[in-house]
Amino acid sequence: MSAPSTVARVPEAATRAQIDFLTQLAVHIGLRAEDGLLLVAPRVISGPAGLAGRFHLHPEHAAVLPEVLLPVAAQELAGPEVLKLLTLQAAILKEFGWYLGASAEGMLQLSSLSWIEAPQDAATAMDMLNGIGTSVLQALLDEPAPAPSSA
Repeated sequence: MSAPSTVARVPEAATRAQIDFLTQLAVHIGLRAEDGLLLVAPRVISGPAGLAGRFHLHPEHAAVLPEVLLPVAAQELAGPEVLKLLTLQAAILKEFGWYLGASAEGMLQLSSLSWIEAPQDAATAMDMLNGIGTSVLQALLDEPAPAPSSA
């Protein structure tokens, strides 16, 4: 993973447990421990598949909600792509308990629906979100094979 895209500090109200969590999370995703304080949304990191990701810090506990932004605007999808999107959304929700929807920026995003309370699990979830995000992009953007013509 690459370092956060902006330089900022974790909210002043962060607890020691939250700071420790973020420090451990940074190490698990291959960053320096000091970079843990820079992982909190809206700051964005580049995940292992190159997708933009961010961690939302729980307002009171040492836990995060990871999410990955997909480089497709939800409004760009039409026709059969919408059916693919809904099919993928149902499968991802059923299989992983994650949400495939639109981000505040209008892009497609994958996000955890549960707060993750272990830094290693949060790092693993971000890796998985990147992998599944890549698969979603391929499924949405791949052109279907032309139907054989009958002669």
